[in-house]
Amino acid sequence: MRQVRSRFQRSLVRAAAVTLLLFAAAADTHAQNSTAPAPVENETPRVYRTTGSRVAVGRSIQVASDEEVSDAVVVIGGSLRVDGRVRDGLVVVGGNLELGPRADVRGDVVLVGGRLTRDPNARVRGSVSDISFGDWSTWVIGGLHLPVVDFGDFGRWLSLMGTVVRVALLGLLMALVILVARAPVARVGRAAAAQPGRAFALGLITELLFVPAVIIGSVGLIVTIIGIPLVAVLVPLAFLACFVALLLGFTALACRIGEWAEDRLGWRAHSALLATSIGLLLILAPTMLSRMIGVASEPLRFAALWLLMAGVVLEFVIWTMGLGAAMMTGFGRWSTVPPPVPPIAHPGVAVLTS
Repeated sequence: MRQVRSRFQRSLVRAAAVTLLLFAAAADTHAQNSTAPAPVENETPRVYRTTGSRVAVGRSIQVASDEEVSDAVVVIGGSLRVDGRVRDGLVVVGGNLELGPRADVRGDVVLVGGRLTRDPNARVRGSVSDISFGDWSTWVIGGLHLPVVDFGDFGRWLSLMGTVVRVALLGLLMALVILVARAPVARVGRAAAAQPGRAFALGLITELLFVPAVIIGSVGLIVTIIGIPLVAVLVPLAFLACFVALLLGFTALACRIGEWAEDRLGWRAHSALLATSIGLLLILAPTMLSRMIGVASEPLRFAALWLLMAGVVLEFVIWTMGLGAAMMTGFGRWSTVPPPVPPIAHPGVAVLTS
């Protein structure tokens, strides 16, 4: 009986010991699991789509986060955003460059005339050369990306100087036209003054149909094969004729406006050059004033915008009407309006001119 009791007691002790060992093992496993650090994900994206060198002109591109470019990336006249990996360098001209947080560039970075935006996590193994002048942006017109430069306050001075240079060059060309073709200028001016509506309509139709007509004519000559050499001659001649017609018509209307101003002032110098100069200043006065006000303080720049719009509209009307009058008179070769009859001066009688 005692032997059975002692065996039972030993069995209970063994069971208790095994139970304690199991509890201790479970507690240790739980502690290890609770204190073990969570696995850290690899923040570097897995690049699996490889492309060759990428070159873009006049548009913006992007290197995606799952893309690896095996060669260089060159963008001209557009912007570039890099979110993936580029094994060679980057060249961006006339646009902005943006390096995302996952960008990895193994070569040099060259940026000309743009703005660089770089995330702190972006990696660039080579050097970074940033050659910038002005603040560059992009205009999108019909899917075409055009670089635009904003020089800030200095840009307004550049606009003023550009307008002055344009007026000076235009004045020289108009003086040459007056000296070479005074009679055609007078005929075109009289036609425009007599029929301004018809001259404007004809000039507008010419402006709208000129380029399509040149294209259709060039295609027709190319189809004939024999006329292919003529395309290289006729197309430049067509643009030259259009430029001559525009300049002749603008000069004629400027001279006519100058003569009208002289009549209102009560004096006539009988000088076509002086009348043309006065007319040119009157036509370009809104544009010149807008450029001058544009360099002033901020409150006056709103008026400069309206003056610039008025100047653009006025110049468009004068150029279009002059072109139509030049077409009406065959580049000033014939008169559509009879010339004015000069007054007959009698001896001893003063001639009154209006």
